[in-house]
Amino acid sequence: MSETESVENKTTISKEQEEQQAGVLNSISPFKIFLAAMVGLSVVVYMFYKDFNAEEFSKIQFSNHVFFWIGMAGFFMCFRHFCYMVRLRIITNGFFSWKKCFELVMMWEFSSAVTPTSVGGAAVAMFAIAQEKLAAGKTAMIVLYTVIVDTFSFLSALLIFFLIFGPIMIQPESDTVAHLLSDSQWGGAFVFAYLLMLFYGGAFFYGVLVDAKKLENILLWFCKIPFLKRFREKAIKVTDDMDLASEELKTQKWSFHIGTYLSTMSAWASRFMVLNCLIVAFVAYSPNPEIQAHYNDFMHGELQFNAFWQQIFIYARQQAMYVIMAVMPSPGGAGVAEYAFKTFHFDYIPTEATNIAAAGTLMVIMATLWRSFTYYVYLFVGAIVVPNWVSKIIKRNQEEALLEKQGHLNEDK
Repeated sequence: MSETESVENKTTISKEQEEQQAGVLNSISPFKIFLAAMVGLSVVVYMFYKDFNAEEFSKIQFSNHVFFWIGMAGFFMCFRHFCYMVRLRIITNGFFSWKKCFELVMMWEFSSAVTPTSVGGAAVAMFAIAQEKLAAGKTAMIVLYTVIVDTFSFLSALLIFFLIFGPIMIQPESDTVAHLLSDSQWGGAFVFAYLLMLFYGGAFFYGVLVDAKKLENILLWFCKIPFLKRFREKAIKVTDDMDLASEELKTQKWSFHIGTYLSTMSAWASRFMVLNCLIVAFVAYSPNPEIQAHYNDFMHGELQFNAFWQQIFIYARQQAMYVIMAVMPSPGGAGVAEYAFKTFHFDYIPTEATNIAAAGTLMVIMATLWRSFTYYVYLFVGAIVVPNWVSKIIKRNQEEALLEKQGHLNEDK
């Protein structure tokens, strides 16, 4: 390669880095952080205005039992973060320290919180991991393989739960598939979201684990359509990354895949156990006999579940809810998740419509705690930590580019 070609290639790489940095900064801009917070909090404020009652709140007993299970909810959120750290250690074969794994997982979760749920934080994660001087194939493999494992771990578990519990798992009062699709509020959205996740998960699976070149040819054929032509370069870039990831995965042992799968499933389980803990805290063993009766009438009376299957059912219902949240255009599902909480769980968490004392207030408190553990904590902690981290990375890259440029000038002299 001639010196002229080398300089041109480095200039191209520099421009690509600048474009990538600009895209990352835009996706986690202060405006988007503010927007994500305001969308979610506006719904919470509306819920408090509509359903919260100070007198009813005073009747809710915050006993040692309640505080213990709120603490357990916090534990599961911390354990979820730890499981993702373990997964990152496994996928990188121990390349990252535990501290670095913590930072990168926080970056990923924060970027997911401020971007539309349907987009996710993969682009920011790719940028963040690329700054750690890993080989290009390793970087692509980390991000793309985790997308595949996340998607299929989640969808396969959901299918198993559906076969066990039937359509009522997806939404209250959906006792048949026909009712779910025709009369329920979220049935059609669930089917659409599940198929969409299956489609893009299948595309990633085929590209990374089967044949990236064939997938590229298919995507480029679609990019001949006039309104899709602008995606041609992105299609090539994605499939090139898939090819790199595929080569990297071929070198891994079965223990790598098993460890990745188990840590992924543990992370998902920990996420959903948060609400299970809150229900045990406030509803399942409530000192208010009406609240406990509402829960027992459904779980014991209608479903005839023992304590174990009750928790599995609540877990499954949350997975169904999450599928729908995953295709929502709002940042991190903000606003939609807070609203959907009541419509997905009213058969065992009483609402104000039941005329049970403190029910409306209790629903608001539980929804707020649930979103605080699963969303707002990443939004607010990330808003402090992540922008500073990105700024340091960009500053470091600029300094390295300047030193490299000065080195070329000295060579020319």
